Amino acid sequence: MPVIQKIIIAFFVSLLFFATHLTAGLLLQERKYALKKTALLWGSADIFLFLELCFCFVFLLKPWRMPVALMLSYLYFWGIYTYVSADGFWKKCYLWITYGCVFCISLSISFYGCYLLVPNGPDTFVYFMRGVSYGIICFAILFAYHKYGRPIIREVSGFHTKNWISLSIVSIIYFFTFVILLAKISGDNGINSNTLLLFSLLVCSFAVANILIISNIYQMRKEARDELVKQNVEYLMSYVENAKKTEQENRRIRHDLRHHDERIASMAREGNTEGILAYLGQGKEVSESFPAWCPNVTVNGILSSYAGKAKEAGVEYIARADTPAQSGVADVDFVAILANLLENALNACVAQNSSGPIQVHIRNVGNKTVIAVSNPCSTDLKLENGLPAARGIGIDSIISSSNRYQGEINYKVQEGICTACVILNP
Repeated sequence: MPVIQKIIIAFFVSLLFFATHLTAGLLLQERKYALKKTALLWGSADIFLFLELCFCFVFLLKPWRMPVALMLSYLYFWGIYTYVSADGFWKKCYLWITYGCVFCISLSISFYGCYLLVPNGPDTFVYFMRGVSYGIICFAILFAYHKYGRPIIREVSGFHTKNWISLSIVSIIYFFTFVILLAKISGDNGINSNTLLLFSLLVCSFAVANILIISNIYQMRKEARDELVKQNVEYLMSYVENAKKTEQENRRIRHDLRHHDERIASMAREGNTEGILAYLGQGKEVSESFPAWCPNVTVNGILSSYAGKAKEAGVEYIARADTPAQSGVADVDFVAILANLLENALNACVAQNSSGPIQVHIRNVGNKTVIAVSNPCSTDLKLENGLPAARGIGIDSIISSSNRYQGEINYKVQEGICTACVILNP
């Protein structure tokens, strides 16, 4: 094959692989960085991929050309996807390896299609036909995932580590089997009945395995939702209990109002101004024992619950909120985001024997909901890309819920104070 023809084929194949890998990465990722940085990282992959494929198609022998080009491009994009996505590591592994299986299946089908339809066609035309058929199949599966699978996957925490490891191992076994079979199919230069039978059986078993995997993911999603609902009920029960106590106290105060008036009048006759102010201050303290931060019942319930916990722990707690009664952010997402932020802040104060303060600010700015929580933190707290380097299910839950609103999450530490800011676009 002439060098010019090889370069044309390399350019076409590199463009096709870049488009599919990029599409897969964008649909699978839970964005961790700002849009500009994410676009720059993905865009830089195009240059590497083009050079790598040109090298493979120009300098490698035909039996090695396609397998090496596929593996290098796939692994390189896997690295970028792992770096830019905020999910747990094993969840990212499962998603990308499963995409690799789809990638191999689509390419294998395109080989068989060309063997059947254009068995003796020119190389350039055959590569073009393979690319078109592969692209149609792969893009169709990716966009079907975007519409039906992605909403389910995003609700499941990436830190269900054992589950995701098990799913990843299954996908890895299938992936390497498909890679070996793809190399065999490309080397057959025609339809081999034994290979075709093996490929068909493998695809069917992969489909069955994924049906079982999807049922597992549904179960994980149900568990995650149940946990959030349970937390929400706990906060609301705490809210109602505090409201009852405050209402009872206010009734007692109203019942004893005559005695209060007499007490104040007595101090007034004595000219005891300081005594009157102190007495009125006690009444104010009682009436504010259950503050209503905002009209939203769920937010009030969460803030009230952690106000009580902070008081028990001896930690100063300051909260301000203006969330409306009907918010664009779902109750379960407020629980996942706000409650986890407050839980982490309170744990940090308790771990350091710090008296705080924990400061909470929840504001609606235009169409955005901004949640900021700050607290004293350990000097050992390390951040990576705006998130704690060592993080668990709580922060992963914050990430998963905020991603449903194209949210941005950023942690910063300054002068011993850690501030977590979450911006949502409901």
